[in-house]
Amino acid sequence: MSLPDKKRIDILVQRQLDTISTGNGAYLATFLRVIAEAGLRCRVIFAPNHSFGNRPWANIHPNLDELIDEVVWPHTLKIGAFYWSLSLIVWMRFFVRAIKAGLRAMGLNLIIPSYLGRPLPDGEAKSVAKIAQRDLADITIAEYSSMGPVLSYLGTNTQRGVLMHDILSDRGDATRAFDVQPDSYEVTRAQELDWCRDADLMIYASAKELDNFQEGLPASKAVWLRPEPPVYGETDAAGTPRVVFLGTTHAGNTDALQHFLAEVWPLVSNKAPNLEFWVAGSISSVMSEAEKTLPGVKVLGRVERLEDIGGADSIGVAPTRLATGVSIKVAEYLMLDMACVAYPRALQGFQGALDGLVHLADTPADFADQIVTLATSSDARTKSSKKSRAGAQQALDNQEVIDFLNEAARKRAQASSRQQARPQPAPLTLDPVVR
Repeated sequence: MSLPDKKRIDILVQRQLDTISTGNGAYLATFLRVIAEAGLRCRVIFAPNHSFGNRPWANIHPNLDELIDEVVWPHTLKIGAFYWSLSLIVWMRFFVRAIKAGLRAMGLNLIIPSYLGRPLPDGEAKSVAKIAQRDLADITIAEYSSMGPVLSYLGTNTQRGVLMHDILSDRGDATRAFDVQPDSYEVTRAQELDWCRDADLMIYASAKELDNFQEGLPASKAVWLRPEPPVYGETDAAGTPRVVFLGTTHAGNTDALQHFLAEVWPLVSNKAPNLEFWVAGSISSVMSEAEKTLPGVKVLGRVERLEDIGGADSIGVAPTRLATGVSIKVAEYLMLDMACVAYPRALQGFQGALDGLVHLADTPADFADQIVTLATSSDARTKSSKKSRAGAQQALDNQEVIDFLNEAARKRAQASSRQQARPQPAPLTLDPVVR
């Protein structure tokens, strides 16, 4: 059990935490592990309504739950591992969604909105801040920029920060460029910077986005939280080469998979007709029947043990064309001892950290050629495989973030000591700090 005198981080959350298979789940798991490695305690405070999304029950994934010292989810009833909302608003939202889902199943083109990136209503933001203020942590982190406005209610008695999974203002432009409907709340760059204006600390999931977005926040300090995919067990060479696409369902993966099946895989099949293409993860649910029956395509769906599809005879592909963060699948391929072929966009978020570990391709034809070269050369696959895992582990070490958090916690402690030596001001109100 964590010691009570340990310094503490609060994370303010506005979404369910029931999965770690998506990018934001994997990044939060990484951040929680880094917090633990830094010797800090962690409390997670959920927005009472927003965090439920479109359903009134939720649970926390066991791998996340074991890294959290305390959970605060107001206006809920916990039964077993599940939290049930006591809010009429959440239940009404659930019934509306159920009706829309039924009508969509009947063929009506109805949109079920995503709450990703939508800021909290003012009343809910104040309620989250009030909970945090009762026992202010050394560091208070808003998960996503859209949670950043809550920090304005907390004053300066805590080191305030934002965990940037994505630059939300870039998502709409990136998806529309490929005629894909944005899958999150749309916001301008100026609005998003304003959401983060009270942050002392900025923690980015992408090195490229740190360079890009941070120039608008010169008063805050920033660090790159490197992706830290799970440490997998040993993988075995199967003796037969295969191509692997691993992914969850979101706009970027959908576009990448559809592009690969339409423009790359036919070129590969013409040159290597016996080669198989395995599609793993929830992304397989977006495939059409025609795509599922293409030559060599094998739909795996959810795979419990990813080591079974890894190893020196697997070639991971990241044909990413639209992305605003880090393509976590690239790191996962490497940690699974795979050779990896990718478009340069898939590596932009790493800012050179994985240079030399991934085979880059600029065009569909080049992508296909690289796959065929690897598929027909056991030596080439083995050479890539041998350096994949060790190279990724070295490149994605997060000691810099551990030091960053400890320094922030020390600053807060020093400020508190100075404040205790002076007459104490009146208690903070829940009005935003005006600057």
